[in-house]
Amino acid sequence: MRSVIRVAAALALFVRLGFGQGSVLLVGGGSEDYNDWSDAPYRWLVQHAPNGHILVLHYSTASTFLPAYFQWLGAVSAVNLIIPSSASANDTNTAKAILACDGIFLRGGDQWQYISLWRGTLAEAALRQVFQRGGVIGGTSAGMAVLSKVIFDARLTSVDPRDALRDPLSSGITFTEDFLGFVPGVLGDTHFFERGRLGRLLAMLCVYREAKGRWVTGVGVDYSTALAIDTSGEAQVMGAGTVTVLRATAGTTYSIAPGSPLTMSNLRMDMLTSGYQVDLSSGEIRPPASALPFSPDGVHCSASPLILDGSGSAAVWTEATGSLSRLLAFLSSPADTVGVISPDVSASGPASVGAFLGARGVAWRPLGVSEGTKNDPALASLCGGCRGFVFVSNRAESLAGFFTSTLLGAAFARQLENNAPVLMLSSDCALASDTAVGGIESDGDAAYYGTLTLLKGLDLARGIEIMPRVYENADSIDNRFSGLFWGMGKSRTAYGLLLDAGSSAQLSSAGLLRISGATPAIVVDALGVTSVDFPSFRATVRSNPRVGAALVGAVLHVVRDAQTFDFASGGLLGVRAVRPPPPEDFFLSQSYPNPFNPATHLQFRVARHQAVRLSVYDLTGKEIATLLDGPVDPGTYSVTFDASGLASGVYFCRLASPLYAQTRKLILIR
Repeated sequence: MRSVIRVAAALALFVRLGFGQGSVLLVGGGSEDYNDWSDAPYRWLVQHAPNGHILVLHYSTASTFLPAYFQWLGAVSAVNLIIPSSASANDTNTAKAILACDGIFLRGGDQWQYISLWRGTLAEAALRQVFQRGGVIGGTSAGMAVLSKVIFDARLTSVDPRDALRDPLSSGITFTEDFLGFVPGVLGDTHFFERGRLGRLLAMLCVYREAKGRWVTGVGVDYSTALAIDTSGEAQVMGAGTVTVLRATAGTTYSIAPGSPLTMSNLRMDMLTSGYQVDLSSGEIRPPASALPFSPDGVHCSASPLILDGSGSAAVWTEATGSLSRLLAFLSSPADTVGVISPDVSASGPASVGAFLGARGVAWRPLGVSEGTKNDPALASLCGGCRGFVFVSNRAESLAGFFTSTLLGAAFARQLENNAPVLMLSSDCALASDTAVGGIESDGDAAYYGTLTLLKGLDLARGIEIMPRVYENADSIDNRFSGLFWGMGKSRTAYGLLLDAGSSAQLSSAGLLRISGATPAIVVDALGVTSVDFPSFRATVRSNPRVGAALVGAVLHVVRDAQTFDFASGGLLGVRAVRPPPPEDFFLSQSYPNPFNPATHLQFRVARHQAVRLSVYDLTGKEIATLLDGPVDPGTYSVTFDASGLASGVYFCRLASPLYAQTRKLILIR
C-alpha cells in the first residue's frame, strides 16, 4: 500500500511541475561510434535536452561507451543509471535521479524487462514527467520499442517473421498499452530489414486490429537509423538506412484466423531515407531536395507459363505437389523433353532435377550454358528441341549474357513463343525479371557495405523485381529485404515480390500470380509511388552508402496459398484495389504555351487543403526547379516557369501530394 501512495504523491508533484511536451528519438538498433551514423541523431537528442543533462538507463548493465559519447556530442553531463527491479524503480532516489535530467536514453535488451520491472512505478512516473516538461526521451532496439503507445512486449517470444506470416494468431504476438506511450497511435519495430521484420509488423498490425477494432500506424526503423520526433509531432529520418511507415487506408482488408496464414491487401507503405520528414498523425510526407520523381512502366509477362520456386532445397522442388510436378502439368505430352539449364549440369541441383524427371519417365537434356557454348549450334539445336525448361544453380552475373543476341537465346525465344513452360528454382527466380539484384549470397553484409549490384535478367516478367529465399538463410535476410527495395528504386520497377523458401508463384501471360506454399508472399505495388531516394551516408569504413531506398506511396499486399494477385488491376482477385487514378479535383493542366521560349504557364487545382510540390525535372530525373512546395488551400492556381538559362530540350513538370501525382511534358525551343 505504501508504494501505491508513494506513486500517487509523486504523480501529483509531477503534474504541478510539468509543462509542455517533449521530443522522442526512435533508434532501430546498431552499434554507435564516433564520426559515424549515430552522430546526427544522438546529437539531436542532446540538443533537445533543454539543459543538456543526459541519463542512460537500463535494467541490468551500464554502458561503458554512451556517457562519454553523449558528452562528446555536447552534453553538459551524461551518466548511467541501472534500475534492476521494481523495488529499485520505486525508490525515491531513482525518481530524483531521473528528474534531475532532461534527456533520457534507454538502451536495448528485452522490452518485457523494461515493462515488467518499471511499469506503474516512480521511475515510469518520473520518465513521463521529464517528457511532459519538455525533455527528450530516446531509445534504441528494445529501448525504442517501449516508447510507442502500442508496444509489442515480447513477453512470450520475440516472434519470428516467418511464423507471424504463417499463423499470426499463434505466433506469440502480445501487446502492452499502459507503459510510457510517448508516441501515440504508433506500434514500433526495430532492426527492421536486418531481421526481415516487415512481415512481422504486417501481422502485428492485423492482430491488433482484430483485438481492438482499430488500426494503429506501424513504424519500422532499420538498424543504424533513427526517427527524430519534435514537440510538434513532425518526424525526421536520420542515419544510414530506412524508416518504413505502414498505414491502413479506406480500402485495406485483411484476414486472420487460428491456424491460418495472413492475407492482407491495400496497405499504404511509405519507405523513407535520411532527410525525409513525416507527420505521424496525418501521414503527410515532405521529401528532401535529393528525392527524384518515380515513373515506373507496367508489367509485361512472357507468353509462356512461368513458375518461380523460392526455395533453395531440392527436397522441396521434388515434393509430390512441388514446382517440378507443376511444370510437368504444363507439358503438352509426356514425351516432351525438358531442358535443364545450368553452367554445371553435374552439380547437385541439376542432378536432383534430372533424377526427378527421369524417375517419372520424362526425357530431359542437360543444357550446360557458358561463355563458350552460348553460340554453339549444337547446344542451340538441343534447346530448340525442348518443350519445357528448368533454370537451376546459374550465376546471376552472367546468365542473361548467354541469352542476349546469341544462338542459344534465339532458340530459347522461339520455344517461348510456342508457350514452353519455364521453371526457375531458388536464386534463379530473381533472373526472371528484366533486372535482378546481384551479390545477395556472396557476403552477408553486402547491403550494409553497399556492395549489391543491379544485373540484367531474362525479361520473362518485366516490371517485377523478384526476391526468393526470403527467410531461408538468416545471414542474407538484410541483403534480400534491403536489396529488393533498392532494386525497385534503381530500376524504377512497378512491382516487387518477396517469396520465401517453401513457397512458389505461378505467373501467366495475363499477369495473374498464383501463390503456393506455407509462407504468404508479399507483393509491393509501386505504380503509385511519387518519389524515390537512396541513403547517402558513408561511414569512414565504407566506400558506399548502405543499400536501401525511399519509396513514397507504395501499396502492400500479402498473398497466401491458393490466392491470386492480378498485376493488371493491382490487387488480389476478389478484393477491391485502392490504387485509383488522381481524382478530378487534383489536376495539373498542360502548360501553355508548349513548346515555349523562355516561359510557360502552369495551372493546377486541388479540392482540399493539402501539401503539394510543383517541380520541374530534366530527362535524367534531376530536379532543376521547385515552383511550389508547401500547403495550399482548395482552389485553382497558376504558376509561371521561366526557363531562361536552360538548354533546349524536353523537361517534365510534376505536381505531387502525399497521395497523388501528375506529370506533364514541357518542350523548350530556343
